[in-house]
Amino acid sequence: MQTVAALQAVCPDAAQWPVADYLSYEFTVAIAGGAVAGFLVWRTLAEGECEVLNLAVSAAHRRKGVARALLAPLLNLRNNDVFLEVRESNAGARIFYKSMGFQELSVRREYYESPRESGIVMKFHSC
Repeated sequence: MQTVAALQAVCPDAAQWPVADYLSYEFTVAIAGGAVAGFLVWRTLAEGECEVLNLAVSAAHRRKGVARALLAPLLNLRNNDVFLEVRESNAGARIFYKSMGFQELSVRREYYESPRESGIVMKFHSC
């Protein structure tokens, strides 16, 4: 868990949760070269619906398919809706999620703290 906490700390665009809380949810870690390259935390909301709570990839492993590999199992579930929120200013993440098939649904004003910022609600629907 210390390695995940260290990765989260150097990814300022990722949600900064107490890492121990992740054990209450579905939690996947990507390993590359013997080190934690990224992680995904998600939860089931209802049958056929889940929510991405946090996704982070180390700077050294970005643009190498780590985030895609972490998300793929969720996106490949048939008849499944995947929701997430992303900071309005996080253009890179928004472009990435759109490339994965997510669509922007709505804006949650002042959703994030430290700093206060709106969140963009995004949705992916599998067929």
